[in-house]
Amino acid sequence: MANCHKFFLEFNNLIALKSKRKKTLRTSRDAVRERIRRYFRYKQNGFHPRFHGQGSFMMNTIIEPLDGEFDIDDGIYFKVEAEPSQSVSTFHRWINEAIDGHTKQDSIDKQTCVRLVYAEDYHLDLPIYYIIEGQTPYLAHGSKGWIKSDPREFIKWFNDQADDKGQLKRIVRYLKAWSDYRKSRGSKLPSGLIFSILAANNIVFHERDDVALYETLKNIKSSLEGNFVCYRPTTPAYENLLEEYSKTNKDYFLGQLASFTQSAEKSLHKDTSQADACKAWQRHFGNVRFPFESEEFIENYFQIDIRYNLKIDCLVLQKGFRPHSLTEMIVSRLPLIRGKSLKFHIVNCNVPKPFQVKWKVRNVGEEAIKRNQIRGQILNDGGNHEKIESSDFHGAHFVECYIIKNNICVARDRINVPIKLSR
Repeated sequence: MANCHKFFLEFNNLIALKSKRKKTLRTSRDAVRERIRRYFRYKQNGFHPRFHGQGSFMMNTIIEPLDGEFDIDDGIYFKVEAEPSQSVSTFHRWINEAIDGHTKQDSIDKQTCVRLVYAEDYHLDLPIYYIIEGQTPYLAHGSKGWIKSDPREFIKWFNDQADDKGQLKRIVRYLKAWSDYRKSRGSKLPSGLIFSILAANNIVFHERDDVALYETLKNIKSSLEGNFVCYRPTTPAYENLLEEYSKTNKDYFLGQLASFTQSAEKSLHKDTSQADACKAWQRHFGNVRFPFESEEFIENYFQIDIRYNLKIDCLVLQKGFRPHSLTEMIVSRLPLIRGKSLKFHIVNCNVPKPFQVKWKVRNVGEEAIKRNQIRGQILNDGGNHEKIESSDFHGAHFVECYIIKNNICVARDRINVPIKLSR
């Protein structure tokens, strides 16, 4: 049975929002908060906004979408003694005025929030609430007026369902990445909120993410085929978030869910190769982001009996500079950066001739995945007992060399190639 757990972890690292990006978003969000505070200090109308982050950003299930644009939510709360006499539209207008001119694009007044648009980057959604001490908040809804809604309660509920190892949050990210891929191909799956609830209600924890996702998909499929509902577990309680799905949308979602579940089952079948398992997952995540196992292993082709010595090194070449030994650079802690020519060669080998030389180049890391350049095939030597490569992109890479004699691998060596970002 193929094991794609490590590829799912790589996939998760690729789609999850990076800490540096989160820090930038918090800084941007805090600037908007201060702008709104200043507006109400100047207005002196007795309202003093408070803020509370909500949604996937606060739950740590947010992903980097393929189109590069996503939204974060930041609730604006007004603590009051009783329901405000001002209308919902007045509160929406105030927030629109407060953030006017903060970005180049005009804000958008939506039913449930005011949206601040950062062009081709992200949206900051600003839902507005009033709250009376000890009571449930009320959301300013454009058409429904003030309605009970408590996103803070939902965050607590979700975190209570989550495990210490973070698997539930990863499963939610995988489901969102599936939805994001379908969106990039012109179709639509449920929202991240719905997927968060479905995952939390149907999660099957396992030491492997591929198995956990498959079992969770099976549970979700079984649950929805029995009763096509997704109830919000918190205020407003018992709201069916799938209630307005048309028969067409329902059938499409269930069809896609069945297809995804079948592919997951195929990937875990005992007769499925590693490469075919990756292809099965890529069908639903795309081949741009989900890793593909193309690595070959020498033991799959030859008997291993290491009885001789082999030592390889790498010359780092750049026009106008003298060559450097990669081994010496690593010992001296000199960085290997992009744009260099790399000449891997045998420096010591005591295997009696005749013999064959084979090489393997393996690229590891986010950039290798993004470029679909993980590689890992075992290739014949060109006759010079050397392999020419280049330091095209950063990440942890390695090169292995094998000596084959009488159809047996009798010597092998490996050199790590840590390529840094340009200085």
